[in-house]
Amino acid sequence: MTNLRSLVLLGSTGSIGRSTLDVVAAHPGVFTILALAAYSNVDLLVEQYRRFHPKYICLVDPGRADELRQRLGGNPVTLLFGEDDLIQLAQTAEADTVVNAVVWA
Repeated sequence: MTNLRSLVLLGSTGSIGRSTLDVVAAHPGVFTILALAAYSNVDLLVEQYRRFHPKYICLVDPGRADELRQRLGGNPVTLLFGEDDLIQLAQTAEADTVVNAVVWA
């Protein structure tokens, strides 16, 4: 039996994040997405959730938190918000690999 490599993807809605998810999709049975994080692109983050079913979703922009709760509430996902939660995802021991595609201003 193959052990899936669990990934945390910070910056999943940017070009590097989307490319990383393309690699994951091209290698079924190799990777699983543990967490996705984005700054504010709720539409794409929800689409990515529906495709990859991560355990955690983090949205950094607090102004979009209610929108994400409305769109994903009731799904089996833990919703996280803000920079502190993003940092916690980056440090989680649950992941085999963390891909950082976040651009800091």
